[in-house]
Amino acid sequence: MFKLAEDGHVAVLLPPQNITGASSAAPINPAFSMKGYKHASILIMFGAEATQEATTLLIYLCTSAAGGTPIAIPFNYYYQAAGGAGNDVLSSIQNAPATGLVLAVGNAPPNGLIVIEIDANELAAATGAPLGGSLGVDSYIGVGLGSPAAADYAAVAVILSGARNAYASSPTVTT
Repeated sequence: MFKLAEDGHVAVLLPPQNITGASSAAPINPAFSMKGYKHASILIMFGAEATQEATTLLIYLCTSAAGGTPIAIPFNYYYQAAGGAGNDVLSSIQNAPATGLVLAVGNAPPNGLIVIEIDANELAAATGAPLGGSLGVDSYIGVGLGSPAAADYAAVAVILSGARNAYASSPTVTT
């Protein structure tokens, strides 16, 4: 059994809102830390879209919750092929390069969902930039999501699991 409120942590990174004018070139503020957790599931929930979302979704390692010096990293994700009621089945695992995932009707439909899965050990890779070196499990993770021209709506939340010190009222991961 997994009790989210005690064995994990939930943080809303972007409350439901219109993302028009936002750029994916910078992470949403705040970024989050996995310092006390083994796994993060990032949920990107799309709402109504005036025009099909066609920006690039990026995941960054950041030096602070405010973003610091973000470095784009590759990531694994799943998506709903179609948004809306009764379409709650996710795709097979997909891989996005550090250059990000270009959003389109197939992977980011109106009322759709993208789930990004990150294990702490992936951030501690000994080889290959940018995962090695000074960044890693103690860095922050940011999500770059924008909609430069259209009235598109989205929300972003992270669910952390595998707490090293599990208890109710876990400390913040966004400062």
